Amino acid sequence: MPTDDLVLRRLTPADMPQVEELDTLVFLEEASSEAERVLYEEITGLDLGRGIGVFDGTELAGVGTIAALEMSVPGGLLPMAGVLIIGVKPTHRRRGIMTRMIRHQLRELHEEGLEPVAGLTASESVIYGRFGYGQASYGGYFAVPRERSALRPVAGIDDVRIRLVPTADSVAVCEQIHARQVGKRPGMLVRPEPWGRWYAADFDRRRAGRSAKRTVLAERGGERVGYARYRTRDETGANGVATGYTDIEEIHADDAAAFAALSRYLLGIDLTGGARFWRQPVDSPLMYLLEDLRAADMRVREVLYLRLVDVDRALAGRVYAHPIDLVLEVTDGLCPWNAGRWRLTGDEKTAQCVPTDASADLVIDVRELAAVYLGGTTFAALEQAALVTESRPGAVLDASRAFATPLAPWLQFGI
Repeated sequence: MPTDDLVLRRLTPADMPQVEELDTLVFLEEASSEAERVLYEEITGLDLGRGIGVFDGTELAGVGTIAALEMSVPGGLLPMAGVLIIGVKPTHRRRGIMTRMIRHQLRELHEEGLEPVAGLTASESVIYGRFGYGQASYGGYFAVPRERSALRPVAGIDDVRIRLVPTADSVAVCEQIHARQVGKRPGMLVRPEPWGRWYAADFDRRRAGRSAKRTVLAERGGERVGYARYRTRDETGANGVATGYTDIEEIHADDAAAFAALSRYLLGIDLTGGARFWRQPVDSPLMYLLEDLRAADMRVREVLYLRLVDVDRALAGRVYAHPIDLVLEVTDGLCPWNAGRWRLTGDEKTAQCVPTDASADLVIDVRELAAVYLGGTTFAALEQAALVTESRPGAVLDASRAFATPLAPWLQFGI
């Protein structure tokens, strides 16, 4: 269909009502309350000039907004362009709007030398691979029945006190605890202050028949060492036995004892059928603390989709578990500046990535390179699926060792 009548331009705060309308339409959500809209506008940050829209006359047909975030990578923090809202109105599908917006975002990030990577969470898993976004981290979801929720002993668990606190009054202390966790795993994000308020907010439409959002703090010797936020559901079966689950939205702790104490509390709440832990790392402590792991319904799915905006800056922006000297031949159908051969050298302290004419050790598409970037996938695993080609014997093993991380990458909240 013709697209000459579609105009791409910067969004301004005056466009916010149309952005909100498109967001609820595309993602099948209910209308927001006034309090939610105010906070939503603050997070979206259209006044910063990083949102774009495609307009059909005065009608907003597509939207793409970006927030400047920081992501933990091996060796420190790396700027990441968080793609917050990206969608096309149902009446304007299949007109190239999504491609146009993503191409614009990536080219602008590259030309202005901004964030070397972009990341998003996807409503559908089939959309973003064609734009070079790779599945960079995964999340585990555990549903644990109460009668089979025993935990293995953890030293110090009885030294931790669990205390209920008002959710609205505990934002600052919870965000301090949350901030201490960033960097323990790759892929975690520094949470900006408005986002902390967003995840603590208890909007009515989010309850879905469950309780208000509740918060507990884990304390030891007067120090706050962890917190959890959760909701409960009052539900019973025909025999009167409780079947409603406790939904844990967040659980963060400084150490194993605090995590175990919080988990023990959440798993043991009376008049519930069990607890569901959402968005956990795939190697969550729960994997090892539950006495009866088989009783837990564990599901894994992709969480963070990552795009390398600039291959050289991204690869030089992290360090490597083993010394590496590797020539990568990268294909990239959307960002031609990434296509070609790159020599990556680095170790546990520093890294460099520069163009080269040397023979390739590995041939890989930018999508798969994003998938291995945080250590959530290995080159060896991709080779088994014919998604990476080894040109030098041993190169796949060398790369897998160098890109490895001690713990699985984890995106701890949605963007």
